Amino acid sequence: MEAGSSTLEYPWKFREFCRYLERQMSFFSGFLAANSTQQRRRISGLFLVLTFGFGLIQVWACRYELSPDSMDYLDIAREVAAGHWAAVANGYWGTLNSVLLAPLFRFHPSPERELLLAHSEGIVVSLFAFFAFRFFLNSVLDTISLHTDAGKGVESGSLPEWSLCLLGYSLFLWSSLTIIGVAIIGNDLLVTAFVYSAAALLLRLRRESGLLSFLAFGSLLGVGYWAKAIMFPISLVFLAVLIFRVPRWKQNLCCVLAFAVVAAPLLFALSVPRGRFTFGDSGMLNYSSMVNPGGPVIDWQGDPIASGVPKHPTRRITVNPSIYEFNGPVQGTYPPSYDPSYWNEGRRASFSLFSQLRVLLHHVPPVAELFLVTQPSLTAGFLFLLFWSSGGFLGGLSRHWELLTISLSFVALYMLVHFEPRFVGAFVVFIWLSAFLSLRLPANRDSQRIAGFSIIALVIAMLLSFASDTGKKIVNGCPESTQSQLEMAHQLALPPDTPIAIVGYGNFSYWAHFAKLRIVADIRSPDDFWLLPGDQRRRLYDVFRRTGAEWIIGQPPSTLANLLDAGWKRVGKTTYYCYSLQ
Repeated sequence: MEAGSSTLEYPWKFREFCRYLERQMSFFSGFLAANSTQQRRRISGLFLVLTFGFGLIQVWACRYELSPDSMDYLDIAREVAAGHWAAVANGYWGTLNSVLLAPLFRFHPSPERELLLAHSEGIVVSLFAFFAFRFFLNSVLDTISLHTDAGKGVESGSLPEWSLCLLGYSLFLWSSLTIIGVAIIGNDLLVTAFVYSAAALLLRLRRESGLLSFLAFGSLLGVGYWAKAIMFPISLVFLAVLIFRVPRWKQNLCCVLAFAVVAAPLLFALSVPRGRFTFGDSGMLNYSSMVNPGGPVIDWQGDPIASGVPKHPTRRITVNPSIYEFNGPVQGTYPPSYDPSYWNEGRRASFSLFSQLRVLLHHVPPVAELFLVTQPSLTAGFLFLLFWSSGGFLGGLSRHWELLTISLSFVALYMLVHFEPRFVGAFVVFIWLSAFLSLRLPANRDSQRIAGFSIIALVIAMLLSFASDTGKKIVNGCPESTQSQLEMAHQLALPPDTPIAIVGYGNFSYWAHFAKLRIVADIRSPDDFWLLPGDQRRRLYDVFRRTGAEWIIGQPPSTLANLLDAGWKRVGKTTYYCYSLQ
């Protein structure tokens, strides 16, 4: 009897649970309101607050973070602030974000304040990206509404609009906070803003014929190219999709001309001094180094032979240990990384099927991890809804071929050379959103209710993961903290623009940037230097002196610090030592 009572109890509990969920859904629907415009506005307002809040916390937690790339972006910003506008035409780094950072250097902030202000600019860029994404998401939803209102029935079984809003903004937060990172000083988040805006205009141009819209689309792509060189080929993909999808030859011609006009100044500034056409050398240099034929980007001397003949490389003045000198003409804290395209002029890339397949296969696991593992709730939610759907998923994907073509092209380009998740933040959003948009659910109330519950659970899980990641950063800080290097810059107390030589890796010598010093020579194998007998080390001092350096600065192993030659002095309480060459 007791067993029978227990068996009869389960359906009753399940019905009670369903009623509870319905009450929660009623509350949620009340928050959203019945009007579609108000739903979008309220969800957008909620995620705007979350974007600003999470971004602010992330920036504060990582206010001391810096990377080699970030140091070069700040060096370019410093040059632009000083009125050296030629720094904008950098053959390796996209410089638009540095131009936006340049006004901060007009006030000559302290190193600590410089870092905080540079990170704070990331919040401004994240808000720009948010409104660009809102423009894109509204364009997607408007397109769906038009299909539904036209009675085509294509989207009648899709997810509820409010659930697509929640999902879309959650994907945006994931891309901006986790995949890219608001606190990273660089151009990747800025690029996503241009990509979202371009995708939004592309969707709208399918139903708009105004010339101004086409001109805006081309101009936007052109400005995006100034942010990062990879946007040049991606812009060509955008334009090709537009021409194929919207066959209006006059408007399309004007669109292409607008892109050409905006991009032309940078193309000329990069191509004319080099005597060849280039939209940026970062792709070619990375392909040559990482795919075929190989060889380093920093201090490339022409090895291997198939990589080309260097025209003006960094100058290797000793062999064992190797000392490299680069005192002019390139500026920056560490000239070899400030503009690698100059030092690698004459370099070639060559195709090898074996090398290409090796690199491509090497990138498959991180790409699969990014899309399927890093947000397990997203993968699980999609698979559940796919199982619940009524079929037609592949047909739904074909209706979003524009976004998928552009996104997969971008991901494939990086997989061919060098892939990092932060490079493809916006396109991860496009691919996942296209997948959810392609789901076809049974057109009944129960299916819509289950889909809504699933999306709410998915979004809550994603928000909890964002909160967890942010909490870890608050407690543990960010991995690339420069607090000790800030102290080093203060204790060193050398005049700005002092030429120095370093024993170590210049692109990680952030203290030199904070102290506004110029690294003109280095030994990138520090152990080889510190382990030399004293007389051999003293002979190298004369070599360093001939490079124009006034000081040698390095960080010897603690076991050797007390055995250094006379003349080496410890820098304050840091672990660095300096030697005067004057």
